[in-house]
Amino acid sequence: MNFKRQLRIGIDFHGVITEAPAFFRDLTTLAFDRDYEIYIISGGPYLVEKNFLDAWHIKYTEIFSLLEHFASHGKVTYFENGNFKVPDELWNKAKAEYCLEHNIDIQIDDTIAYGKNFSTPFCLYNAKTSTCEIGSKTIKFTESASDTLKEIEEFILNKN
Repeated sequence: MNFKRQLRIGIDFHGVITEAPAFFRDLTTLAFDRDYEIYIISGGPYLVEKNFLDAWHIKYTEIFSLLEHFASHGKVTYFENGNFKVPDELWNKAKAEYCLEHNIDIQIDDTIAYGKNFSTPFCLYNAKTSTCEIGSKTIKFTESASDTLKEIEEFILNKN
């Protein structure tokens, strides 16, 4: 399949990339070969995510860290034990807002609570089965990165 436009794929870090970094290295390399953009959209600290992605040679266009985003807007409460808190009503919709603002074609994420806020297609990733559910469609992350990317392309093509 020759996909006719540049795709923008959002991928969560914790619970998705961290569960299969070698697979996502191959998937993102193939996506970049096709001139697609990869957005790592996750809650954790930017440098922790960047260092992990770089160590695994996982390609990305941009990292969006919810923690860094909310910290820059003074919306994070830090605790002495190192934990932090952002109000749930802000945190739970931030990924959806980012995807909408950046014209992301699909978000691959393992947290169902975020999905209800999305107008962008939201694919719920299950690390145990290495699959992603989006409506009645299942995208398999069990075959080759090429097969998975083809399934993502077909989903995007058929939703338009």
